[in-house]
Amino acid sequence: MITAAVMCGGRGTRMESGTEKPMTELAGRRFIERVVLALKESGRFEKIVAAVSPSTPATKRFLQSTGIETIDTPGAGYPQDLSILLEKVAPSRVLVVPADVPLLTAETVSEIVDKLAAAAVNAPAASIAIEKSFAEGLGVTPSVAFGNDLCHSGITLFDAARAKKGAVEERYVIMNRAEVALNVNTKREKEVAESLVKRANDLAGDARL
Repeated sequence: MITAAVMCGGRGTRMESGTEKPMTELAGRRFIERVVLALKESGRFEKIVAAVSPSTPATKRFLQSTGIETIDTPGAGYPQDLSILLEKVAPSRVLVVPADVPLLTAETVSEIVDKLAAAAVNAPAASIAIEKSFAEGLGVTPSVAFGNDLCHSGITLFDAARAKKGAVEERYVIMNRAEVALNVNTKREKEVAESLVKRANDLAGDARL
């Protein structure tokens, strides 16, 4: 079994909303609710934890009220917070997921686990990557671009015992899916997420007719 860890410590200033980004609502549910629900319903994890920081006190209170274990990090930056998280969960394998992928579903999570577990054999880490052109086609501005037109989803399966030691070899699996490509960092990206949720709901309604 694997531990799932949600990264919830970022300040989220690009949203310009005054609300902690994990607590931002999308179609009546907070980002963090949506991500945690997808992880729970996948049935693939021994436990779910969340890394929080002084920038996300409301998120921490909410998670604790729902029984999710929280791990305090300084919020000094993603690499530093991730290092603390990996130290806390070692020697588990851990799927690290950002709190700002609110379109994630249980089915997609299960598929991600299978793909990354296969890719991570004999490696300390494997991550989901998206083609930059696909992300930009959705209206997303990739935060971490690399290689030949790829961008990082922020979703990585770590062997925590090996990865906590420092820089690690990272393998990649390309997965051009809106639910992993849409990291919501700005108002514009939130509008894109809202339109995709509405479209999915409309299609579900048509299917019931």
